[in-house]
Amino acid sequence: MTTVRYVCVSDLHLGAPDSTLTQLNAAGEFDAAHPSPTLLHFASSLRRTLRHMAQAARDQGLAPTPPTLVLLGDILDLGISPMGQVARVFTQFVEALFPPGQEPVLAPAMLLVPGNHDHHLWRMAQDTLFVDALRQGQIHDDLIDHSEYRDRPPGSEIPCDMLTAILRRHLPDEPQARVHIAYPNLCLLAPDRKRGVVLHHGHYIDPTYRLMSTVNGLMSGQTMSELSAETLEQENGAWVDFLWSDLGSAGDTGREAFSLYQVMNNAGASHAYADQFRERLLDRVATQLGFSGSMPLYQGITLRQLVGALIELTLTRNAQGQRNNFLDVLPPDDLKNLSAFISGPALYDLQEALRPHAAAHQALPDFDLSFVYGHTHKPFQQELVIEGLNQPVAVYNTGGWVLDQPTMTFTQGASAVFISDAMDVAALRLFNDPVAEQMAPVRAEGLQNFRDRHNPLLGALQAAVAATAADWAAFSGCARDKLEALAASALNARTMAHPYQKGARP
Repeated sequence: MTTVRYVCVSDLHLGAPDSTLTQLNAAGEFDAAHPSPTLLHFASSLRRTLRHMAQAARDQGLAPTPPTLVLLGDILDLGISPMGQVARVFTQFVEALFPPGQEPVLAPAMLLVPGNHDHHLWRMAQDTLFVDALRQGQIHDDLIDHSEYRDRPPGSEIPCDMLTAILRRHLPDEPQARVHIAYPNLCLLAPDRKRGVVLHHGHYIDPTYRLMSTVNGLMSGQTMSELSAETLEQENGAWVDFLWSDLGSAGDTGREAFSLYQVMNNAGASHAYADQFRERLLDRVATQLGFSGSMPLYQGITLRQLVGALIELTLTRNAQGQRNNFLDVLPPDDLKNLSAFISGPALYDLQEALRPHAAAHQALPDFDLSFVYGHTHKPFQQELVIEGLNQPVAVYNTGGWVLDQPTMTFTQGASAVFISDAMDVAALRLFNDPVAEQMAPVRAEGLQNFRDRHNPLLGALQAAVAATAADWAAFSGCARDKLEALAASALNARTMAHPYQKGARP
């Protein structure tokens, strides 16, 4: 017997033109008046699935409460699209999940774990808390760099004002309608404190977004497995926010950034376009801060050279790596980085969350840990052996909802991850890119080993998906049509305007 406590989704990239959840008109422009059919069918199917699971739990004598929706980063695409556009699509998302006149199947309070494309929401919350303290006569030393460790709900003292305003606009009579931020990691613990789940968007697993820590490590010898989550954010947060989460409203600069994502499949084009993008950034710095690109910084190194080196180390180098990884769900370097993050920042946060519970804290090696992340747009489930733990960690990736490759790759797709009160975890595999116009059906999956036999949540989710198969089949049809339309548009745009292939978004 089990009940769903959390439902996790990531990488919706709401507002981005290549998101399956952003509706475009015939001219390929954002359509604010009509929500995406893929979004409507997903929300409807999810609601029916959760309703079925709640009824099954009641039939077993349980008293389920609506689960909390966890928005696991890159929900909004602030790195590509203007603020108003992403706000309108998030409004459509809320309206689809909470239709008027129907009993809600999700809790009115949500949790947000920001990613690189919506990191700006975290920075907005940091600024708000600092200003609120000033109004109360306090001057903090600096901005906060980490959410609190709290059981229910984690990070509940840090509101996301923008998403809360949208949620309350749609649910004006619901006093609990709000979005809380947990960042960089969200730690969920079972009542016995012997099991738990750590969730992180995944950007700090990617070397691109911890560039500053890499530079510091070259001088100090410190590796990621020795870093805390706070340190990662302290060293890299401003870099992530500037280049990845604040360009959607930057006019030409933002459009240039999106164009750079599109040329990642061609090394020569990436280098040439990086030079153009560098000049755009320097123009923005000169306009806003009054600094010239020729300004010397250290031992003759100019600002132009520094910005160019940063772009080369991040965008261009990441592009070269990604070009070889589309057919591999978890390449060796990614596996190494994932293991280092879990053994370092993730276990650090888990220890902090367990600290008030002395007995559980002492038993960390025997802790039963699951780790959930997104960012890669390639969903999977598998076990990893992690140093410091006596049993393997169950890893779940939530995938992504955008088209990265117009030629389609079977590795890319999206999942939702369900978590029970007992911290059982199961994946709702929603779609992968269609191959020969065919998509695998929506299904519930576990680790595909002996542990699945002892996972009551997996069985409950499988039964609910079977009972709502017709709904999910309609969703699959919409998702397939949308992905094929996006692919056709991308291929046509490449043929008409660019001599190179469209590539992956960082």
